[in-house]
Amino acid sequence: MAGERVLTTGCLLAGTTVKVNGIVGQEVALPCNISPPTLDDEVALVLWYKDESSTPIYSLDARRGVVGHGKHSSSDNYATRTYFSTVSKPATLQLTAVTANDEGSYTCRVDFRKARTRYSEITLTIVVLPRKPRITDGKGDLIHKVAGPYNEGDRLVLLCESEGGNPLPSLTWWKESELIDESYEVTPQKITFNQLHVPPLHRNDLMVVFTCRASNNNISLPISSSVKIDLNLRPVQLEIDGAYEPLISGRLTELECRTSGSRPPAVITWWKENRKLKRTKNWTTHNGNISISTLTFQPSLEDSGKYLSCRAENPEIKESAIENGWKLEIHHVPVLSLRLGSKLRHSHIQEGYDVYFECDILANPWVTNIVWKFERKELSTNTSAGIIISNQSLVLQKVHRSMRGRYTCSATNPLGNSVSNPFHLKIQYAPLCRTGQKSVYGAARHETIKIFCDVEADPGDVKFYWRFNNTKEVLDITTFESKETRSKATFSPTGAADYGMVLCWGKNSIGTQKKPCLFHLVPAGPPSSVSNCSLQNQTEHSIELECSEGYDGGLSQHFVMEVHDTKLHKLRANLTSLESRFYVTGLPPGTDFVVIIYAVNAKGRSHAVILRTRTLTFLLKQSQEESLWQMTFSPVLIVLVAVVAGLVLLACLIVLGLKTRSKLHRSKDTKAVKADASDEHEVVNNKNINGVGETFKGWEPVESEKHPASVPLLLQVQTSSPTLSNPSETSETALYE
Repeated sequence: MAGERVLTTGCLLAGTTVKVNGIVGQEVALPCNISPPTLDDEVALVLWYKDESSTPIYSLDARRGVVGHGKHSSSDNYATRTYFSTVSKPATLQLTAVTANDEGSYTCRVDFRKARTRYSEITLTIVVLPRKPRITDGKGDLIHKVAGPYNEGDRLVLLCESEGGNPLPSLTWWKESELIDESYEVTPQKITFNQLHVPPLHRNDLMVVFTCRASNNNISLPISSSVKIDLNLRPVQLEIDGAYEPLISGRLTELECRTSGSRPPAVITWWKENRKLKRTKNWTTHNGNISISTLTFQPSLEDSGKYLSCRAENPEIKESAIENGWKLEIHHVPVLSLRLGSKLRHSHIQEGYDVYFECDILANPWVTNIVWKFERKELSTNTSAGIIISNQSLVLQKVHRSMRGRYTCSATNPLGNSVSNPFHLKIQYAPLCRTGQKSVYGAARHETIKIFCDVEADPGDVKFYWRFNNTKEVLDITTFESKETRSKATFSPTGAADYGMVLCWGKNSIGTQKKPCLFHLVPAGPPSSVSNCSLQNQTEHSIELECSEGYDGGLSQHFVMEVHDTKLHKLRANLTSLESRFYVTGLPPGTDFVVIIYAVNAKGRSHAVILRTRTLTFLLKQSQEESLWQMTFSPVLIVLVAVVAGLVLLACLIVLGLKTRSKLHRSKDTKAVKADASDEHEVVNNKNINGVGETFKGWEPVESEKHPASVPLLLQVQTSSPTLSNPSETSETALYE
């Protein structure tokens, strides 16, 4: 207290009042100067009194000895709590376990053996410590060790209260070791308090210690309570690996986003425009300071220009999100769209018009090459044909119907090639005859026949006209049926004048057909023979041949081929085909055959064409041939072979002479048959087939000397019976006689 002196050590003078502070429950030392005034004097008796009491509370009697061996005694109230120490300078009365009742005025009386008695006055003031401060938050909730967690940026209010204490304590706030507030107040109930208002919390305030100290004396340490501040922190940094790089459409891409500074760890999300993406994988580092998220993303062309972003947010703090992103640049193969020019109407393009196409291209990177195709064939600029190509445009000048069909454009960039949608160009034109339709119709008298007239036209709503011309008169035909591009007229000839030429033509909204379709109405009859027969392929087990068709007699025809084995006198094959092309397999190798081919319709069959051929013989393997050449012959064997060869040669000469004589007798009959059959049959000349040498003839004429003698008999039968329905039965005996 001001103006008072608290004595702890040193000398005390008589008549001096010393003020001493003590703390309840602790020990206090009351000083007393017992030093004799002269060296030849010494202490005889020391007595301690409290307040006005005449009875000492403590005594030291050294009258019968020295002070060090004096007798100590104390009153009942102080018996266990006091002890007078003469060792310390000055001597002190040690009072332990001080209570509030110990406060008062103490007198120390010292009697010397020679000098006068000395009195010392000591005023003891007892200090009562306040209770431990109690810290609460702004809501009144008691805080023990940790306050929070608070959010970064929050304002903090801490209230410190302390009860009791004598004198009343002062309350101060400390941030770590820095005094920040000492403005305390006392309530009427003797409660001391100090309310601390902390400015918005910063991330540096994380786990900072705020201490409230209560102190009412200067001899003991302040009583304090402390709290740590726990904080939720915002993320402060966000980075994306791979950002701003072009992405390739359709290719899986991994992007990594990392953030730091958030407490607790931030939640990372990926966004495309306003849509949250789900294919992500999130984790944090071992210390939780860095959060990482990987996005697996397959961009598409539609993503070009869209905003892709990574967002990090502490869910405990509102509006704490930070975001980083960019507009996507998508690289892709060209996307093409083929269309007509904007001023053209596809439904009204006619022959003679100019047509132009536009190839709309969407590509990144841009294309390096553009190709135009018509029906899968590449187009190039040809001004004489009316084709002009100018980069993304195709111009067709004065189009005609041959330009109808599918058009495409294709383009190439570093990522690949793409083809546009096919555009089928329709060109309207006047009717014209459809190619490939039947032009000759055969009908017997009083037979009803229908002639079909097919035209090509666009639009297909065609009006038909028919006309008949028999060189004597020209008649318009008014009775017929029509539907779209086909018309059908019915004829029933009754006489020679009812056969002739029939004309048909059409008309649509574009114009009238310029050249009519011509049909010939002829009397129906058997078909003509095939011609130009040729061997297409020949193996050990098969033959393949093709002939040119003859006139069908005005009716539908089919073709028949018979294959006869001349050695076994056996019919090997009997084939029927709508085309004059035949393939026979399963034949024995190295065998001669006679082949008969003829056409058949409803009126009968044509004259037959007779051919001769044979299948190939198996060839020796190369290894077998080499082994034959490597054989060695003994002299005896050579002589034996020579004798046999001579006998064979002699036999051949005899047979040749007999055969020559027989041929002279048949020569006249053979020539007569040849003359009759020359107008009705065709003979195929010899040909070398499949690389066979001159020693083998694929086809041989029937009049050859090697042909069996029975063939002329067959020719005579066929000439006399041109309508024979089953020639194989009639000719089999003649062939094999």
